[in-house]
Amino acid sequence: MATWTNKQWGAVIGALALFSMYLIGFTQTLVVVLFGIIGYFIGKYLDGEIDTEDIRARAQGRRQNDM
Repeated sequence: MATWTNKQWGAVIGALALFSMYLIGFTQTLVVVLFGIIGYFIGKYLDGEIDTEDIRARAQGRRQNDM
């Protein structure tokens, strides 16, 4: 097997999260996970993968059809 599937990655991440909860506690693990998610989106923004104009237009209800 050359690459892992999303199911396998999910199982590993879930196991690591449970192990982390066992070691440091639920609240601390929750803080780490939240900062990881925030860091993920900051990284996507810095790489230019997030279109802020599209997000603004959607939030204001002015989505345009590009057809």
